Amino acid sequence: MNSTTERQLDARRLAEAAAWRSRLTETDAESSEAFEAWLANPENEAAWRQVQGPWELFGEQAAAPEVIAARRAALGRAREAGRSRYRPRGRLCAIAAGLAVIGVASGLWLWNLSQPDVYRTKLGERRVVTLPDGSRISLDSLSDVRVKYFQHTRELSLLAGQARFDVAHDAARPFSVVAGDEKIIAIGTTFNVDLSGETLRVTLIEGRVTVIDQRPEPSAVASAGGKPSPPARIRRVELRAGEQLVATPSAPPAIVPVSVERTTAWQNGQLFFEDESLSSVVARVSRYTNRPLTVADERAANLKISGVFNTGDLNGFVETITQYLPVKVEPGDDGALVLRRND
Repeated sequence: MNSTTERQLDARRLAEAAAWRSRLTETDAESSEAFEAWLANPENEAAWRQVQGPWELFGEQAAAPEVIAARRAALGRAREAGRSRYRPRGRLCAIAAGLAVIGVASGLWLWNLSQPDVYRTKLGERRVVTLPDGSRISLDSLSDVRVKYFQHTRELSLLAGQARFDVAHDAARPFSVVAGDEKIIAIGTTFNVDLSGETLRVTLIEGRVTVIDQRPEPSAVASAGGKPSPPARIRRVELRAGEQLVATPSAPPAIVPVSVERTTAWQNGQLFFEDESLSSVVARVSRYTNRPLTVADERAANLKISGVFNTGDLNGFVETITQYLPVKVEPGDDGALVLRRND
C-alpha cells in the first residue's frame, strides 16, 4: 500500500472515530455492538485513542448546551465533507471537520471554566432567574450572583445584595452558595441570603442546609518552641426551617429563630426590623435609594430599632427614626443624609 493510500485511510479512520465519539455522547451511551465491531480493528482503535484523549479533557463540561451544539454543527460538516469519499480532498475535509468537534468543544470547555453566568439587578430592580435545572434565584435590588454549573456540582456566589434560592432537588449535584466567609450547601430546599455590609444572614425557609464557616480560627502560639498551632477545623452548622444564621467578621456565627414571612417580605417591597442596630438597618435601607444615607458616630450606630418600612421610602424612614430615636439628620457631601446622635 503506497503512502498516499495510507494517509487517506488514516484520515478516514480519524473522521469515523470523531463521528463515533460524538454519536455515543449524544445518545448517552458508553458503547454499542456496531461500535465494538468497528473498534476491533487495531487501526480503528489507534484512531479512537487519538480522538478520545482530548475529549476526556471536557470532563464536567461535556454536557454543556453550547458544547453539544458545537458537536452537532461540526459533525454535520464532517458528514457533508465525508460524502466526497472517493476524493482525497473530500476525505481530508472530513477529518478536519470531524476533529473540529474536538477542537471547538475544547475551546468552549476552557471558556466555560473561566466564565460563570452573571445575574445583576439595578437600583430598585427585583428579578427572578430560572436556572437550567429548574432552580430559581429571586434577586433583590443591587444584587450580584455568579453561577457555574458542572456535571457533579452547582456552584454559586452572592457577591452583593440579597437573594432567595429555590433549589431543584438533585441528590447527585449539591447546590452551594458562597457569601462572605460562609458556604451554604443544599440539595433541594429554599433559603434566603442577605449580604449587607459586613453582616451576613442566612435564613432557611424550607428543608435543610449546611452552612460552613470557612474562616480559620486565629492560630494560637504554642508555649514551647514558639510555633503556631494548626488552625481549628472548619465549623459546620445545620439550619432548620425558621432559623437564621448571622455572621460578622468580629464574632462566630450565631443562630436565631426568625419569622420567615418577615425575612422574605422584601419580595413584596417591605422591610421588617426587630431590635437591630441602626447601622445594620441603614445598610439594608440604603439598598433601595440612590441618595446616600450614613450613620456618623458609633453611639448612633449602636441604637436599636424595630419596625416595618416600605423599600425606597427614604423620607418616611428618616422621619420615623428621628421621631423615635435620639438622632438628627444633617446634610452631607454630594447630597448625602447623615444621621447623628443628638444627646
